[in-house]
Amino acid sequence: MKRKALISATVLAAALALTSCSSKDVQADSKADVQVEVQGDSKTDEKADVQADAQAGPEAQTADAQADPEVQTAQEASVEAAPDIDYPTLPLPEFHYYGPEDWADYGDVISQYLISRHLGDEHAAGDLATCTPIILKVDESDPKDVKVWGDYQLNSYLLMKTSLLNESGGSYPAVVHLDTTDTPVVTGVDYVEDGSSFDPSFDRLFGEAGLKEAYQKENEKRVEHIIDALSYYINHNGLYITQMQDYGWPPYPIPNAPETRDEDQIIDYTGNSGYRTKYDMRQICALEMSDMEMFSSVGSDEWNNFIIEIRRIDGKDIDGAIKEIRSYLYDPEVELKREDNVSFVGKEGCTRLSNEPPYKDGDKVYTIYIVPREGDLFVTEISSDYSTDEQKQMLTDDIISAFLGSMEVY
Repeated sequence: MKRKALISATVLAAALALTSCSSKDVQADSKADVQVEVQGDSKTDEKADVQADAQAGPEAQTADAQADPEVQTAQEASVEAAPDIDYPTLPLPEFHYYGPEDWADYGDVISQYLISRHLGDEHAAGDLATCTPIILKVDESDPKDVKVWGDYQLNSYLLMKTSLLNESGGSYPAVVHLDTTDTPVVTGVDYVEDGSSFDPSFDRLFGEAGLKEAYQKENEKRVEHIIDALSYYINHNGLYITQMQDYGWPPYPIPNAPETRDEDQIIDYTGNSGYRTKYDMRQICALEMSDMEMFSSVGSDEWNNFIIEIRRIDGKDIDGAIKEIRSYLYDPEVELKREDNVSFVGKEGCTRLSNEPPYKDGDKVYTIYIVPREGDLFVTEISSDYSTDEQKQMLTDDIISAFLGSMEVY
């Protein structure tokens, strides 16, 4: 994913001065370590990129920054005593496809097969593994070899309060073969191939069947199909799940589900690197990777694009860690000012790296904190693009300061 970036280092340092004395205690949900890539034969893997203009301004955060009242920071969101609801708990029921189509039974058999083959590992499956069958054509002329052309969308989700967070996914266009002489079973799958072989294999499997345009049309509506499949599953099982979020996008409401309450938009997050924080899903989305967690701005015209990457580095060699951190940056050669013995989220003796103003429109701006711990270094990298939109800058500062102000490192 192409890296985007954040507020000026001086602005962020000023905001953190208000939050570094003590970190807020938060109740954290237990989260499984989830791999980003779909396991098995990956076919045109897709992860949603952030869809927003990266805009940032140079002005410092002010207490009276005017923000959309419906899009508050996590710190400002009022959480009132809520009526009792039946929150979903783990383990969730196994996914089945409960759609109304004539081919729904075939779709469920195929879904179970593909989930088992590609998401069978518990880490790949997350809290819920799904397959949305987008079926274009069924040939039942031979019951021993029923052919089903479709685009099969595999996804794994984490459960957060009443939301499903999409952690990984992939598109698997294929022709599936079924033996239907008894209970239908999958006997083979002809996949569209990856890379340079995609076009010729797609033309052979879909073009010759006259399905190229149908595939393209339905593929453009794949998110709608995925939401519908989740809705059938959620309603069938009577689950209080209200929305789904793809990385980089605002949450999608689930049809026929209750509206998501404000307090359920606030995620209490426990990271794999020894920290916890909280954030508002309407502003920030999270993605767990094997070696870090990445928190990105949700695409919006109201604030700047930003990314917060959090990782741990073994050992206590700060100079070596800085070299490693540079390799992750969009511009590894950027000049960074080093400051030692600074405070960060209640921790003393930290190191801060930042590129200083003046900035030009479109410059990448970095602020990086390195926290020494027992046996390792805790690294928080904040980055964004720079612009001169003052209102966006103030709201961006509010969102990031709320995230960091809620952080506890242990």
